[in-house]
Amino acid sequence: MIFSRKVKNNLVILIGLLVLSTISSCTQGPSLNPFVRANTTIEQAIQKKIAGQECCYLEYGVKESVDGRVNKISRTSAVKIHVQYENGRFRGTGTYFAYKGNHIIVTAAHLWAAGPPLVLQSEALVTGPSEKVIGKVIYWDPLVDIAILIVPKMESRNAAKLIRDPQYSVGETVVYSGFPGRNSLLTFQGQLAGDGYGTSLAMHSMAWGGSSGSGVFDSSGRFVGVVSSIMVGRSFLGPQLVGSIVYISPANLIDMEYLKQNLRIMEDKKNEGF
Repeated sequence: MIFSRKVKNNLVILIGLLVLSTISSCTQGPSLNPFVRANTTIEQAIQKKIAGQECCYLEYGVKESVDGRVNKISRTSAVKIHVQYENGRFRGTGTYFAYKGNHIIVTAAHLWAAGPPLVLQSEALVTGPSEKVIGKVIYWDPLVDIAILIVPKMESRNAAKLIRDPQYSVGETVVYSGFPGRNSLLTFQGQLAGDGYGTSLAMHSMAWGGSSGSGVFDSSGRFVGVVSSIMVGRSFLGPQLVGSIVYISPANLIDMEYLKQNLRIMEDKKNEGF
């Protein structure tokens, strides 16, 4: 799933339009009282919907260069995210990180467009090449469009380091890997183009449904943010896709104190036997 934004006078079509009703009800950042209900997250129900589905992760040789190293980080940490609802599911991409003794997945908040998750309770299915794990939502910020799940250690993925890029440069080469459409894992390069709409960054690249939540890395392997949306402009023929502009939700806008707080809560629950 991927959605698009309105930029100045350009018409934007939100492929995931339902997310607007969620965002409009939120006037603050992430909250422990997030809005409505947990999605139907019984593991059996999720497994029933995607029983037998395997991720296609093709392995390629990678040159020992800066670009090759970052491509490898991007590809070996990418996972599929499946958010289940009563009438269907949303699918996107996430990135597997090691952080303060935990394993987390960073993805796009709008994957929960059909109903906001209940932080510390709602779950989603995370799939790698040969395994499936259940992730629990520990962070959800619809304004920035970033969500974070805590997951068990994954044997089929290499955890990237959560090192954020302290400063972005126009023209900087970036890389992301994701699962657009019905494709197997694809890797794209692009260049940062400047500030996008609202809090986002703009990059010259391409993305379509299924790319949402893909982790974007700079040429040093630092985490820039997640693929959030695409731009649709207006022409005399009607809405027109601006295929070379992709918006990124910046990793620098993750509220790390809020994340650490919820990780501590999860650790306390684990120690108490919940």
